[in-house]
Amino acid sequence: MPEYDCLVTGGELVSGTGVRRGDVAVAGGVVVEVGEELDPARAAEVVDASGKLVFPGLFDAHNHPYYHDDIETFSLSAAYGGITTLVPFAGAPWGAHEEHQRLDELVGSFVDDGERRSYLDFGVHAILSPGDELEQVLPSLLERGIGSYKVFMAFPGRRMLTDDQILAAMQVLAGVGALCMVHCENGMAIELLEGQLSGGGHTSAADYVDSRPPQLEAEAVYRALAMAEVAGCDCYIVHVSTKESMDVIAEARRRPGPRRLAETAPHYLVLDRHDLERIGGQAKISPPMRTGQDCDALWGYLRDGTIDVVASDCSGQTCAAKAERESFFDVPFGIPGVEQLFPLVFDEGVSRRELSLATLARVFCENPADIFGVGDRKGRLEPGHDGDLVVFDPALRWTVHAADQHGNSDYSLYEGREMLGRATFSMQRGRPLLRDGEVVAEPGAGIFLADAGVAGR
Repeated sequence: MPEYDCLVTGGELVSGTGVRRGDVAVAGGVVVEVGEELDPARAAEVVDASGKLVFPGLFDAHNHPYYHDDIETFSLSAAYGGITTLVPFAGAPWGAHEEHQRLDELVGSFVDDGERRSYLDFGVHAILSPGDELEQVLPSLLERGIGSYKVFMAFPGRRMLTDDQILAAMQVLAGVGALCMVHCENGMAIELLEGQLSGGGHTSAADYVDSRPPQLEAEAVYRALAMAEVAGCDCYIVHVSTKESMDVIAEARRRPGPRRLAETAPHYLVLDRHDLERIGGQAKISPPMRTGQDCDALWGYLRDGTIDVVASDCSGQTCAAKAERESFFDVPFGIPGVEQLFPLVFDEGVSRRELSLATLARVFCENPADIFGVGDRKGRLEPGHDGDLVVFDPALRWTVHAADQHGNSDYSLYEGREMLGRATFSMQRGRPLLRDGEVVAEPGAGIFLADAGVAGR
């Protein structure tokens, strides 16, 4: 009887420390052996990864599987992009105020739905909105294993919390070892600028970008990290878009204190404000794309390790929902793109900007697994870890077409881009997920992943 359920052989194994030739054997849902020239006769199935890269399971640690997608269609699209683990956001609907369902009930419903319908293993971040009573719902959320909580410094009247509310939340989260994630833009100052521009008839895509200048992101980053230091709370800055913000984070890390973690997204690495103005409402996101100089600076911070995670920040938006309005300020936020997430960063970073493969393993595998409390079982190709891996063909050429996507989004910001590199095989807990570029798993194959750092408190 075979010792291994599957042996992935002949590939180049990628980790945060480098690349080496090796084989990976999986049995009972976990990695059982990693070595050179393992005997294929010991395996029930052999996957030939010769000439290909073998990554640990890939994370998308920031996404919104709602709008025109749900957890089923979003996770299917992510699986086609080589992702094996999602960490989505759950919370009150956009614009909800005092009267909305309790946060622990919202998160519970999201988890239950994901366990029924997600193709991929998933964790959850909880969104704190105005009206949420954190101390009231935190015990049940911690028991569920929810260890990361997002607050907004932008969108007054919708999501924004005031500084005193954010500091109070950080104090509570610090007390239980949970992580505070922060959307950093100065919401009140942006509201003023938007009103001034709109009042003067300046309502174009370029005016939208001008209403959210990089200084108001960097200022909010400084404020968020200052409050986190006062509270002693680990702080994760989501979707950093500009050099000024990364400069603030890098400087803060020179001081003792809690962890200061940084995330960016692929659209800030490969697109700039001219692309947003060219594409129009379909590219509206917050913060907006910046300048080519910001793109270059973010790649530099990615290379030196200051950026910890790259994630999609994607949602299932459609052409109809994002159609141009009389004022660009009225176009909804959000963009698709989870299916292109990893191959896009590989193509731009490795093929065009000499980014190391080890950096990709850190920001897509090891760091998100560690930060979100599952590093003891995911993020590395090591015995005892889940049998999650991705075979990636670095020489496979293909072209992005929205018509080829597998979620409900019907457009792509990268339409027509020629790409180099794509996932051809993946597995999740030892079960094939992607085979010959096609998803072979079923809805409900994924399981919920509790943050081990807080689960059961």
